[in-house]
Amino acid sequence: MTGIAVGKVGSAVYLPGATVGPRRLTEFQFVWILRGSARWRSPSGTTELRPGQLLLVRPGTPDFWLWDRHEPTTHGYAYFDFTGSWRPSPESGWPVLRSTDGDDPLRSVLRYLLRQDSDKIVAAELVRCALVLFTHRAGVHDPNSPAAVDAVIEHVYRAWTPSGIARALSLRELASAAAVSTGHLSRVFRDHFGVGPITAIELLRLARAATLLTESDLPLAAVARSCGFADPGHFSHRFRRAYHLPPGQYRRAADAPDPSALLATNGLLPLAARLLP
Repeated sequence: MTGIAVGKVGSAVYLPGATVGPRRLTEFQFVWILRGSARWRSPSGTTELRPGQLLLVRPGTPDFWLWDRHEPTTHGYAYFDFTGSWRPSPESGWPVLRSTDGDDPLRSVLRYLLRQDSDKIVAAELVRCALVLFTHRAGVHDPNSPAAVDAVIEHVYRAWTPSGIARALSLRELASAAAVSTGHLSRVFRDHFGVGPITAIELLRLARAATLLTESDLPLAAVARSCGFADPGHFSHRFRRAYHLPPGQYRRAADAPDPSALLATNGLLPLAARLLP
């Protein structure tokens, strides 16, 4: 089984014109600019980095950093490696750099990651999610994902996409889509995520609701309908149970939990990366 071990996570500030390297990492590193800019030099050339971009440095790559010459630069970073026998080859097709502009969920994942430097379990889930999102455009998915889980994800995606409503799905429907028994599917999900498929899908729907509450002006009833809850009262009850605040109070609270926190603590960020917009 392949896992992810997270090393140092945090942010750093460099004075104008500062340099780092040459160096050669022994583990993977995500780097993203929060303020300022940088030039990253590697055998493949020089890359300009600015806010809204995420860089993946592979182990063994000799590199050199030149930070913004005119203003201080702040960047976030996360060192990690794989704990199992599987690891990507240089020919895996993974990108080196990709944009995180607009409503890309990578932005919220990275923001939340910077707050988890002392919790390595949550940080590992966030890094796994970031990696899935980072490589998604290259057609790469979680190498540990069982076939039954992949089949369920595909079925849920098809069920949610046409209408834009994240409706509830029965265990029987999900098991039929995966061509396995309901008991087998429940065991696979619990082994892979720690919760069953029905719980996993509901947590995704609630996380989507939390995002809509914080990033849109939709009425609460419309948020409930968009996330597959026909009864606003039932939606409010389930939401409060998950986020410890009723939806209206969650929307107004300055210190409300991050929408992705619910998914991170339940190991569902890789699932969310493939299903939530």
